[in-house]
Amino acid sequence: MLLRAELHTHVKIFINRKFSPEQLKKRLNWAKRIGLNVLAITEHLDLPDFWEIYDCLEELCSNGSGALQWEGTTVLAGTEVSIEEGGHILLIGSLETLKILEGRLGRVTLENAPDFKFLMDNTEDLNFVRIGAHPCRYGYELWKIGSQLKRLDALEINANELIMAKLVQRQAFDMKIPVLAGSDAHHWLQMGRVYNLLPLKRGFTIADLKQVVARYKVTWCRQGAISIMLGGLLKGAVK
Repeated sequence: MLLRAELHTHVKIFINRKFSPEQLKKRLNWAKRIGLNVLAITEHLDLPDFWEIYDCLEELCSNGSGALQWEGTTVLAGTEVSIEEGGHILLIGSLETLKILEGRLGRVTLENAPDFKFLMDNTEDLNFVRIGAHPCRYGYELWKIGSQLKRLDALEINANELIMAKLVQRQAFDMKIPVLAGSDAHHWLQMGRVYNLLPLKRGFTIADLKQVVARYKVTWCRQGAISIMLGGLLKGAVK
């Protein structure tokens, strides 16, 4: 079975505007409408209202077992962490591991971002999929970290920089790191621009996800994403 997964989604468009639960609901509903089986919410850890967002996520999606679901879509709790070197790291796991992470790092802001080694050391024993976000983006390049990047589970093909996809794939191949795709969606209509096909069954664990990534079993796709989004819009227009 192949599950269609979006692994890089934000809830807020404007950082300084107050969070509204409707923003989150729109993303959850859109994920279902465009046929996503898995949706990772990966908001920036340094947002002042970070936990307001994730408390709302738990309220909307908790099924009592610790897993998160929205009308058949598996929802993963993650975050995007700014590091001292200037890059961003996606951590995808659970609400529990996010709370443990904050306990170890303290309140993260842009002024006290952890360095890469410190972040890796403090997530090594936690059940996160660790992804180097948009590794080629100007000003956020991750190559400056060097061979330490091998501590990551994957590098990201970012929908905002598909022109750099081949470069990311080449660098990842040279460093023997898998690649995953993420839409980096800040608006709900941006979700699904790229996605991953996971050879997993429903009810998978983060450990299962890490394993298929490590074995290079995940395929990323962009073909047909626009058609999927337009189809969803048309459905919405006629309802």
